[in-house]
Amino acid sequence: NEYASVVASTIASFSIYAFVSNAALVRPLEETSRLRLTQDLSEFELALEQLVFKGGTSISLSQVADGKPYAELRAFRQLLFWNMLDDKTASPAEVSKSLLREVWVKDLRPSTLFHFLFSFAPALLSSPHHFKRMEAGEYVGSLVKLDGSVDDGEASAWLAVMACCDAYQQRESVDGHIADGDRRISAILMLVGPELLRRRRQ
Repeated sequence: NEYASVVASTIASFSIYAFVSNAALVRPLEETSRLRLTQDLSEFELALEQLVFKGGTSISLSQVADGKPYAELRAFRQLLFWNMLDDKTASPAEVSKSLLREVWVKDLRPSTLFHFLFSFAPALLSSPHHFKRMEAGEYVGSLVKLDGSVDDGEASAWLAVMACCDAYQQRESVDGHIADGDRRISAILMLVGPELLRRRRQ
């Protein structure tokens, strides 16, 4: 039945985007967290495949909403094990170029990439939902609408990222000593952000 098919597809789109957005906010992201998220992603994907199948639709999960939600789910798995930041000698520009060259980046919403990068940042660089004094779930709700649409949230996510980086730079100039996290993150965000948003508009 067509109605059941539409409902299953909408639920699948919303669920994938909301899951990935929540997962990208995990901070700090340690090795055990990565492995746990990878396992959760596999179980989650299997559950959604069943949902779409039981919805009576002739399409698979990878075809829902032109394949975009599923592509992001797969790309996020790649992102979890991206390790360019391990090279502490690489400049923010070098890290940014390397990241933007990854083939799976095109399948991620800019906000997913932004939030993932925050997981490596110094504590002084607040995550956008903390900066906006919102719970993670509430913040994700501003990015992903119940009908599975996500475009409206991307511009506001970038504005929040810029505000976080601006506040961090002011704190850094006052504090000076930052012992934790990767100090390059703010600069990397400012380099990759405009390019990711430009690509998304094309």
